[in-house]
Amino acid sequence: MFSSSRNVDNAGSYPLLVAEVQKVTQDPTRAALIAESVDLGDGDIFRDFDLSTFMEHFKMNPFVKVALASAFKKTTKSDLRMKGRLNPMTFILISANPLQPTPYCPIT
Repeated sequence: MFSSSRNVDNAGSYPLLVAEVQKVTQDPTRAALIAESVDLGDGDIFRDFDLSTFMEHFKMNPFVKVALASAFKKTTKSDLRMKGRLNPMTFILISANPLQPTPYCPIT
């Protein structure tokens, strides 16, 4: 579902994922649990994980985006760490307009 090349349907765990994403708005440290789950995920379910698509799917506010991106910067897999890097302009936009939706712009 959150991969640029795959469509893995795991409807049984989706409500749990939604609940965890919602918890990040109350407790930003929960973002580390999401990043860890993706980082340590087994099999193909998280192969080619697309953080941008994930954030877009859940319509994350800027605060949650920053928390999640920061958590991904601490993962063990280098490709996931790169996905957690925010473009400096995105960070400035988030800081300047914390209540406005901001597009996720990874560093290229």
